[in-house]
Amino acid sequence: MRFALAALALLALPAAAGETPAELFRLPDPAGMARLVRPMGAIAPPLVILLPDTLGEDGRAEPYVDSLLARGIAKLTLGLGDNLESPTAPVEPAAAPAATGVLGFGLGGRAALTGAEGVPAAALYPGCAGLPDASGTVLILQGDAACPTAPMASPRLLLIPGAGHAWDAPGALWPSPGPLLPDPAGGPRLGARADHAVTLLAAEAIADWFEQRLVGAATPPVIPAWSTRR
Repeated sequence: MRFALAALALLALPAAAGETPAELFRLPDPAGMARLVRPMGAIAPPLVILLPDTLGEDGRAEPYVDSLLARGIAKLTLGLGDNLESPTAPVEPAAAPAATGVLGFGLGGRAALTGAEGVPAAALYPGCAGLPDASGTVLILQGDAACPTAPMASPRLLLIPGAGHAWDAPGALWPSPGPLLPDPAGGPRLGARADHAVTLLAAEAIADWFEQRLVGAATPPVIPAWSTRR
């Protein structure tokens, strides 16, 4: 992956004791600013790189981050922009050995599918049409209300019953129409449909999936009773 070595280098930096505060770094262009959060006391833990949706990092990843941290997996969020007021830390050139995965939201999900380069990749609601070809260790989560005829474009596609687009987007009040978000497939804007229960289930399913592949958990992930298209 393009930024894997730089990201792994961050894990070699000493972590703060007793807490897991966010650490800001500048990665080589075009990644730019990034935010790293590590499990408490972990040294070179497995890492999941988060790719935000079109409008940038907006907080919707937090339930997923909490679930990943609970399983000893660090996260690095890209796409923060260059206008942050917080100070940044330098990136050391050395890379630490660690397993790496990538998780993308919306258009970031499409980027995860196209740029994973052999690492485990999960895409959340990456659009229903023209999904990029993806091989290897891939998981796609779509809402069946948003993609009733979602095509097969991955070794594994899970459809969440009753879920629409961007079930985890902030500012969307269920069942009222949520914010209009860019369609990852390039069509008209899509209304987000927030669903807290689906968000928590998706966060746990995603974290279980990454844990088995990055940590080597002996117990298979517990995937909710969602429909699967292979």
